[in-house]
Amino acid sequence: MTSVRRALALSLIERYLLIVISLLSNILLARLLTPEEIGLYSVSLAVIGIAQVLRDFGVGNYLIQEKNLTEAHIRTAFGFTLVIGVVLFFVTFFVAPSVAQFYNDMRIAQTMRISSLNFLVMPFCTISLSLLRRDMAFKQIMVVSLLAAFVGFCVTVSLAYAGFGANSIAVGAVATNIATGITAWLVRSKRQLLLPSFSEWHVILNFGGQNTLAGIVTTIAMDINDLALGKILGFAPVAMYSRAQGLMNLFHRDVMTAVKGVAFPAFAKAHRDGESLEENYIKSVTVVTVIAWPFYGFTALYALELLRLLFGSQWDEAAPLVPIFCLAGAVVVTSSLVLSAIMATGRIDLVTKSELIFQPLRALLVVGSAVIYKSLFACAVAYLVAFTIHPLLLYTFKARCIPNNYQSLLSNLWLSAKVTLFALTLPIILSIHAGFDRDVPVGYPVLITATAACLLCWFVTLFILKHPLINDPLFKQFRVLGS
Repeated sequence: MTSVRRALALSLIERYLLIVISLLSNILLARLLTPEEIGLYSVSLAVIGIAQVLRDFGVGNYLIQEKNLTEAHIRTAFGFTLVIGVVLFFVTFFVAPSVAQFYNDMRIAQTMRISSLNFLVMPFCTISLSLLRRDMAFKQIMVVSLLAAFVGFCVTVSLAYAGFGANSIAVGAVATNIATGITAWLVRSKRQLLLPSFSEWHVILNFGGQNTLAGIVTTIAMDINDLALGKILGFAPVAMYSRAQGLMNLFHRDVMTAVKGVAFPAFAKAHRDGESLEENYIKSVTVVTVIAWPFYGFTALYALELLRLLFGSQWDEAAPLVPIFCLAGAVVVTSSLVLSAIMATGRIDLVTKSELIFQPLRALLVVGSAVIYKSLFACAVAYLVAFTIHPLLLYTFKARCIPNNYQSLLSNLWLSAKVTLFALTLPIILSIHAGFDRDVPVGYPVLITATAACLLCWFVTLFILKHPLINDPLFKQFRVLGS
């Protein structure tokens, strides 16, 4: 377990530093670019969303999980990604003008063509990063990710300042991937140059087929939001919707990416060693929720203040949507590790089936709300409804390979809920005093006071209620460092 905890610590450090770089980039871009320009990039990215899933074809996951990995496997994986990357590049490049004509804005064509260059670069990133993850070389991965993110940040902000608009983000993404490919290859212990091969094509095709099918359906459902809103309401509403979702994603996407990156191999190891996978799962969910729920609660209470602080007053329109997305995030986190646990048992078929059911439902609800109500608020509510249904579906599928101990799960979730309630008590009082429907943000002294009170009450309540988090060795190490 020591190696797993060390990997989690490195993964979390990496994500937090990447979040800092991402936040700084978003803060600057929110002031250098208009909402329309950011929305334009979001739509162009959504258009090529399916291609983004196809470019990997599950090769990364295959290289990590293959028990008897040979050079033939690696060369075949490289061959697959290289062919797919070249095909996707040409398809995206030549389809771009038609997409621009559909949206009546030729700027999209240029942005898409710049983004298509990523398909030529990604094969070199995928192989090196996957082999590093297989070797649990999280320290090297952290160096690669941070250096690449810094390069992308410098390129993006510089071009945005020079007036390149949405294309500055597209060029920055290409620069990030080029830096990733070069540094990931340099930090590997074996830096051989590979020639593509297809000798093991049947093995990779079998694994990648199911993985890609689930990924395609998920990507369509995620990108359909931007595509529908962009066509029905315009580019600016897309940016507002994405910005409101972005505050939720500070935890839902950024932090949970680090947790899931370690949770899957940890669950798999527990399964191989004959440990109780359900017990390990419940412990993980208990720790995640006691951190996530106070974050979502505080973000919902001070949405306007956080938007102003991070991105400026031009994004005030997104503030009413933030509490809805935060509530959705609070629900999602109760089941966010279910798919990792299911995959640890080798049942990738259950993962695929669950995504094939949920993701079309999610898309139908969000797009239907956009078409019928033509309202950002209605789309946000539809998003919440969809993710309220999601945990019920996931736990139903989980029961097919891992029996659900609902009594223990609910008991631990209730403990996390009590910690959250105590931690948010003073922030709630201050928010009520300022007025929930305020159009003017509270001053920085109030925001700082509420933040400090939330953190202090959260920390104290953990010990008063004897939450399982206080017994986690990683938490104890942070306490020692803090003292």
